[in-house]
Amino acid sequence: MSAEQTGRSSGWAGWLLGNRAGDASLRWGLLPVRVMVGLIFARAGAQKAFGWFEGRGFERTVEMLAGLGFPAAEAFAVMLILAELIGGILLLVGLAPRLGALVLVIVMVVALLTAHLGDPFAEIRMHWLLLTGSITLLITGAGLPALQWSRPPAPSVQQQDDE
Repeated sequence: MSAEQTGRSSGWAGWLLGNRAGDASLRWGLLPVRVMVGLIFARAGAQKAFGWFEGRGFERTVEMLAGLGFPAAEAFAVMLILAELIGGILLLVGLAPRLGALVLVIVMVVALLTAHLGDPFAEIRMHWLLLTGSITLLITGAGLPALQWSRPPAPSVQQQDDE
């Protein structure tokens, strides 16, 4: 079947104007999302744990969580820091990416429903972007390059019949 018969353009114009991507495009296209989401979360975890990068440090993180009404604020601070720091590093290097993304989705949902509930969208748009990026990586996995990647899916029966 020709490109005219399928309604698809070929060449660079088809790529630029089209909405389909090959397997390699999808796998490599996830790299900037994974690296930035992982880097931002790992940095946030380091800020909360150690006070690095002009962060609050552990004691102020505990105070923040206690102020939000979290019981056992120290335990929640440890969980938050581990989730952000380890989840971010897992995404950054592409190891157990869905696990890291799942933990970070939970962190962002809790943050949006507690610390940022009622905040104007303009003030929390980055939080929504981080949640969206984490959900994307939860669905798709790491992409390439990564320390861990899955094999491409086996062709379906219909794909085999089409060939």
